[in-house]
Amino acid sequence: MHPLELMENKVKEKMLPILKKYGIEDKIRIYKAPKNFGDLTIDLQKADVEIDKQEIEALSDNEMSFKKVNKFINVKYNDNKLSFMILESALDGTLFNFSRKNMKVLIEHTSANPTGPLHVGRVRNSIIGDTVYRIFKKFGYDVRSEYYVNDIGTQVEALLLGTELYGEENYTESYRRYYEEIDSHKNEIERNMKMAESGDREFILKSRKKLERFLNDVLIDLKNLNISFDSFAWESDFIINGDVKNVVQMLSPYMMDEGGAKYIPVGDGKIFLIRSNSTSLYFTRDVAYHIQKSKNYDISVDVLGEDHKEHFRNLMYVLNLISIKNIEPIFYSYVVTKEGKMSTRRGNVIYVRDMIQESVERAKAEIIKRRQDISDEEINDISFKIGTASVRFNIIKYSPEKPITFDWEEALNFEGEAAPFVMYSYARAVSILNKAGEIEAPLNKNIDQREAELLREIGRFPEVIRDAAEHKRPDRVAKYSFELASSFNQFYRDCPVLDDKINIGKRVSIIKAFISTMRETLDLLGIKTSDKI
Repeated sequence: MHPLELMENKVKEKMLPILKKYGIEDKIRIYKAPKNFGDLTIDLQKADVEIDKQEIEALSDNEMSFKKVNKFINVKYNDNKLSFMILESALDGTLFNFSRKNMKVLIEHTSANPTGPLHVGRVRNSIIGDTVYRIFKKFGYDVRSEYYVNDIGTQVEALLLGTELYGEENYTESYRRYYEEIDSHKNEIERNMKMAESGDREFILKSRKKLERFLNDVLIDLKNLNISFDSFAWESDFIINGDVKNVVQMLSPYMMDEGGAKYIPVGDGKIFLIRSNSTSLYFTRDVAYHIQKSKNYDISVDVLGEDHKEHFRNLMYVLNLISIKNIEPIFYSYVVTKEGKMSTRRGNVIYVRDMIQESVERAKAEIIKRRQDISDEEINDISFKIGTASVRFNIIKYSPEKPITFDWEEALNFEGEAAPFVMYSYARAVSILNKAGEIEAPLNKNIDQREAELLREIGRFPEVIRDAAEHKRPDRVAKYSFELASSFNQFYRDCPVLDDKINIGKRVSIIKAFISTMRETLDLLGIKTSDKI
């Protein structure tokens, strides 16, 4: 059990006899105390009895003190006791361990049509998905990440036909040109879509071979952001393997006919599954995909743009008809630039690779100003790590539903809530540790306020991860990394390390604990550390 959880349990054990005595066990709330009110607050506002103040404060001992103020009980932990519990658990690694949940989870994210390199407006999907994957894995789930490759549909067929007409070398430009003239190509596109949707295996596999080359462009960019996948699912597979036919058969009792087309009525609307020419729609194949996921995983998480909310509502309506309920969404708002929303088919995009390159170049200029003592190779390595981390951090630090207008000054800020600031605090701690070397000094058992504050922040790691995992809120880990870095900087400012012979042993240990905690936190954010920022 983690230190803060252990202390909270001890508080509950101490309080339980009193709560039972007054019959108010179910009428209290326990939560983290507001600043300057201790560590834990027991809220008695819903209790209809008055508990004797002396009875509460008699619970105090050498581990914690109880103070009753009106309808609240504030509990303050003993700084020395708790601080050394946290310090020990961070140094031996138990602070970062979570029990296995024995639950299989699939996180499907990105899943962009391979019609061009990933653009900035869509990369938030990938960063959210990968960060949630990392958090779930740390929290103890048996988790996998998957990319659902859409290889059937108007856009895909326009890409394939466009590259046949205009060439593959600049396939995004070929796609854009072809899409501009789409009205004159309707017959070609419908022909190809019918071949794919009818399950023409030879046509599907030939198309897939070409699409794999284009998909690789997306995967290269994501790899630069430290994002990869455990598996890929191809939309066309659900036609080839017969799953789409099985879906239609399963849902046939709920379907109605409209000129040969099949649909499921929902409210005043219609959810179409089969066209009048007997071919399936994207929605039908998506149902088949989610049935497969529900069979193989206890929970399946879909990371979806806010424009997919209606699709997801219809999907869940249909899945509920066949008793499938273990699908959970994370909806997010898009990243925009000052120029507005982007679209591959319109050609007004900023690609992720260009954003990464710009971020790395800006980071490099800043590093050159700050560090004249390192080699070009080291500058390039640090610049790449900061540049890519800045993109990830500046996107993940916002709650998913909040729109983002990407700002370079904000993303590359060495002083504020940004990746460089957090990474620099880690590098500063490593530098102190390297200067300290292998010291042999006694651990002064007296904890001062700034030391206790940093150790409290370190001790919050488990509760932050639990909160982020249970609510699927990766932004809370980013916020924690900033708060942890800020607490370390205050410690660094107020607590001399190398020149304090009395406290050096204790403070070096605290720095080691901070380094371990920050390394774990940055890994959850997909950020690679550097010791030389």
